[in-house]
Amino acid sequence: MPELQEDLQALADRRAAESNGDFESVLVAARTRKRRRTAGLTVIGAAAVVAAVAIIPTLRPAANNAPVAGSPVPTNAVAPPKAESHPTAQQLPKIVGPLAMRTTTVPAGAQFVAGLPDKVARGAAFSLSSVSQPDKSLYTLVAKVGSAAPYAIPMTGELGIAMPSYSGTGPFTLALPKGLAAGTYQVCTLSGARLCSLVTVK
Repeated sequence: MPELQEDLQALADRRAAESNGDFESVLVAARTRKRRRTAGLTVIGAAAVVAAVAIIPTLRPAANNAPVAGSPVPTNAVAPPKAESHPTAQQLPKIVGPLAMRTTTVPAGAQFVAGLPDKVARGAAFSLSSVSQPDKSLYTLVAKVGSAAPYAIPMTGELGIAMPSYSGTGPFTLALPKGLAAGTYQVCTLSGARLCSLVTVK
């Protein structure tokens, strides 16, 4: 019986020793695995940094933004406005003579009579312009035709104004526009050889 107890004690001691030895080996193995894992993570981190550095230059905007030939390039350029052209004195027909005026001083809105000295038939429309800008018509004066009273059409750029087709050798009864400022104006024929005379508005 004492021998059995000694054998059991020896077995227990051996198991304890083996257990202690296994624990130490487990610790050593665990430390080794940790070192390997840390080294692996370090290598992976370094590779990621290298890859990021390689990608960054491709994300930077190009220093030269010149468009590729043939590619559509938007522009903010604005087309300059088209200026209206008015006939100059050189573009107007040369004045060949005066109108035969019965009076040269007329109140605004009043009627006056203009004759054609050459007795050549012309249209029943005349131009009225300032003496300071004779090449820029202010009004078109339409003469009295039959029972229709004479009237004035302001020249403000409108198109499509119907003019009477009547023509004759005169004399023509014309009317100045109401509210016309006082001053000196030039009245000219709009067809045939150009005849002009001055009219003073009181």
